[in-house]
Amino acid sequence: MEWYVDSRTGDDANDGRAPKTAFKSVQHVIHVAKAGDAVLIAPAAYDQNLPKQISVLRAANVAVAVLGGR
Repeated sequence: MEWYVDSRTGDDANDGRAPKTAFKSVQHVIHVAKAGDAVLIAPAAYDQNLPKQISVLRAANVAVAVLGGR
């Protein structure tokens, strides 16, 4: 399963399964992603806990990528 996060246009009430229905927070996706899933994060401003949140996801064997990242 692929999960999308976009702090600019997302909403944690969305289903998170497409860019147009992205979650707003990485914290929310931590609760739904499972091992083998992928989390795709849109470039935007996120809280300062982002590195820790990404570490939590990766420790759970969830792939994480920033869309449009270099």
